[in-house]
Amino acid sequence: MNRSHLAPESRVLDEAQTQRLRGSAPVIVLSSILFLSGIGALIFETLWLRLSGLAFGNSVWAAALILSSFMAGLALGNAIAASSRIRRWRPLYLYAVLEVLAAFFGCTIVFGLPALGELLRPLWQMLWNYQPTLLGLRFIVSFLILLIPTTAMGLTLPVLIEDPMLRQTNFGRAIGFLYGSNTLGAVAGAVLGEGYLIAAFGLRGTSLVAALASGVAAAVALLITQIDRNTPALVPERTLPLRLGAKYWPPWRMLFISFGTGCILLSLEVIWFRFLRLYVVSTPTAFAIMLAIVLAGIGLGGLAAGVMHHRSARPNQFLPILLLLTAIAVLLSYLFFPGEAVKTLGGAFSIASWPQIALLCLALMFPVSFLSGILFPTIVALVQASVEDRMNSTGITTLFNTAGAAVGPLVASFTLLPNLGLQWSFILCAVAYALLAALTGEQRASSFKRPINFVIAALYAAVILLVAFVQYHRADTPFEHASRPYELDERGRALAYVVKKIEGTADTYQLLRRDLFGQPYYYRLLTNAFSMSATNPRNQRYMRLFAYLPLALRPESKDVLLICYGCGVTADAILHGPEVRRLDIVDISKEVFALADFYSGINYSNPLRDPRVHPIVQDGRFFLQASPKQYDIISGEPPPPKVAGSVNLYTEEFFSLMNSRLKEGGIATFWLPINQLKVDEAKAILRAFHNAFANASVWASADQEWIMMGIKGPGRKIEAEKLRQLWNDPASGADLRRIGVEVPQQLGALFLMDGEEIDRITKDVAPLTDLYPKRLTDERWDDEASHRFTLTYLDAPSAFQRFLWSSLINRIWPEALNPETAGLESFFNLRQSRYLSEMNGSNELAELDLYLRRSRLRIPVLEVLGSDGFRLSIAERVAKKSQPPPLETMPDLVAGALAQRDINGAIRLLEDEKDRGPFSLGDTFLLIYLYCLNGDVDKAEALAAKNAAAIKKDSFVDWLWAKLQSEFGFHPPN
Repeated sequence: MNRSHLAPESRVLDEAQTQRLRGSAPVIVLSSILFLSGIGALIFETLWLRLSGLAFGNSVWAAALILSSFMAGLALGNAIAASSRIRRWRPLYLYAVLEVLAAFFGCTIVFGLPALGELLRPLWQMLWNYQPTLLGLRFIVSFLILLIPTTAMGLTLPVLIEDPMLRQTNFGRAIGFLYGSNTLGAVAGAVLGEGYLIAAFGLRGTSLVAALASGVAAAVALLITQIDRNTPALVPERTLPLRLGAKYWPPWRMLFISFGTGCILLSLEVIWFRFLRLYVVSTPTAFAIMLAIVLAGIGLGGLAAGVMHHRSARPNQFLPILLLLTAIAVLLSYLFFPGEAVKTLGGAFSIASWPQIALLCLALMFPVSFLSGILFPTIVALVQASVEDRMNSTGITTLFNTAGAAVGPLVASFTLLPNLGLQWSFILCAVAYALLAALTGEQRASSFKRPINFVIAALYAAVILLVAFVQYHRADTPFEHASRPYELDERGRALAYVVKKIEGTADTYQLLRRDLFGQPYYYRLLTNAFSMSATNPRNQRYMRLFAYLPLALRPESKDVLLICYGCGVTADAILHGPEVRRLDIVDISKEVFALADFYSGINYSNPLRDPRVHPIVQDGRFFLQASPKQYDIISGEPPPPKVAGSVNLYTEEFFSLMNSRLKEGGIATFWLPINQLKVDEAKAILRAFHNAFANASVWASADQEWIMMGIKGPGRKIEAEKLRQLWNDPASGADLRRIGVEVPQQLGALFLMDGEEIDRITKDVAPLTDLYPKRLTDERWDDEASHRFTLTYLDAPSAFQRFLWSSLINRIWPEALNPETAGLESFFNLRQSRYLSEMNGSNELAELDLYLRRSRLRIPVLEVLGSDGFRLSIAERVAKKSQPPPLETMPDLVAGALAQRDINGAIRLLEDEKDRGPFSLGDTFLLIYLYCLNGDVDKAEALAAKNAAAIKKDSFVDWLWAKLQSEFGFHPPN
């Protein structure tokens, strides 16, 4: 073959390849700029929304308004781009100015919002009784604050696409790569911000990093204008670069599709996040991973759209196919979600591994996000075919998409999820995508001669079949996954069952009930997949002490505020206050209040039905900021500190707000769960609390559920008679005895430390603050370190000495209950022994002997025998209705008799149990001991001899025989 004939063709190919490379270079350069811009924009967005929530509230409506104001600013920028022409400025110059504006005002907002919140407090308080006006004003203020930077952000992409560098580039290809790169930058921003920057530099330092990213993007844009020799060197003039008056006929059908896709995707994002929170714990890092997966899918989809438009000149043919594929992906990702890949753990708090979270997010969200990333550039390209001007077409398409994105979360949160539930929400979103496909017009061809029509028809058929099939899918599967760890034990035996499920506007709630002897024993409130509160005896003790501790020290208290309702335990205790006239209960969730009617049990009454109670659906922090009321006591039953969104209920600023709402001499109590924190994290919260309350102290029972108490002012000494009022009152006295605080002296033995000790242990620890929330990490705590830290302060001799030498105790503790003469040290010893027994186990008979012979308290006897005041009440109630009592109630009845020091009664019950059925070796030892204690050594020896073959010699048996022999003259069997 003659090579001379190939030379011209080769030159043509080389020239075409060179032309393609030249066309690709501008796209690559500008995509890099938008990648940096995406990093800064996403970081700024997360910081603004976080700080706006602190300044304007985090209730469902307040959060919706803040998000709407952010979206409104973006939409305004889009609208300007849709209706303007750039004159006398090169678009890259204008883009650089926009980035600088976003960076400057973005940092200004981050630095200024906390101060603005303080300045607006008098205004909020003045308008507190006019809630609709207050809500509207918060929207206006947040919109005005975010107006300039969000408008600038809304303009950046439409302005950049107008630059002459891209004139020779296929528009669909350019918009795909630019949009995809910008979104991938947002992925980097989400991961960097939450994973490193906030922890390293705080919120303000992170905003400077975001500003740096935007600034570098602006600098590169300006540098390109100096390097690029292929476009006219337009120098910015002092005239406005944008002029309104663009004239074109909008392609309304495509714009409606743009609105619809934005609305559906953001609705799905809310639905996805709600769904995933039934499988993984809600932490800030988990949310960052979820957001990053969605953005990564969109970004990669944008890049894929750029490739597709480069190879195809007919994007309109693919639009209905893409919409139908997205509908199918919504249903398939829901149907085949690998939920069992993560085993949800029970307990106080559990963190699934991040790879597992990412796996679940990829399976559920990535397919739809990827297709959505392809959809947007495709729609913009179709709009540009009608509008022609690149900036206008990008601006107006983005305007409608942003408007849909603003509406989507509201539709999902306030309509779909509360009324239809998760499964039908997925179905409706898929159907909506299919309906949008019908609007494209491609399938309107009268014949099926074109292959594409066969494809579209097949996809419609697949959507219909999947919708029909999904309805037979078990809608309760995710809820069962969330509740299973609390419903079943390790052997699969039923522990509890769900009595009520609510899919609310912000969370999913399940109320579980555990029965004992056929009666309600306790309830557990699950929020998503997390046990938020429970009425089990251990929790009842510290939750009721939130109320009884300040009520005992300030018995004249009339006005009380409770932040977070939980299961209503603290509210019930507060209402036992002798002088309480008003109790305001603030909770962010109306669903938590709605569940109050579903609790039942012995001595239970719904606190919300008490005429003194005023439930308020509001963000607790904003209530403290905006309400003008003053209180004698402020307490809280807050979510655990590591749950997403809870950290700002444990910061110095929050505690300062509590202090500001107290009357002089008022008392605040708040939860400090040592068993859910690293030691340094607990110290950071202690430091924050003490910074807000100069007169701070810490109290606890025999566990790691500590109570921080702050007094506004120096505090004053309480008289012994007034302190005893709570124990003398029949209702509150019975309640206190049921939770194990049986005498007033035990209240003093809850003391751990005062402000001086807090200063000592936190002198090198920075406080947890709003600006440094990552001082509370998502990392797992060290159980052994927490135990050592706790034991340091539960150690009886040192705890008693701290009580004696505390300046706070000397100011407030009644002189008539002198620690030296009131036997107070024995109660500190009791607390330590119960804690060590719970943590390390103990010789139960030795511990029982100690409590029976050296104390008159009831609850320690019940606890060492595996019972409690609540179990005993149920067992006694069941026993009264059945004679003889059911065998299953006998251990609790025996424990109850011993708690009353009725040795004969306990022996009779044990003998009856022995005669009626199997009798355990543990019960045998107990009966032998009680015989000896009651003076019936012969019976003890006979019982021991009868069971000699079953008794294996070990350290416990050696101890028991030696004790009984030395103290009662017992002769062990051979």
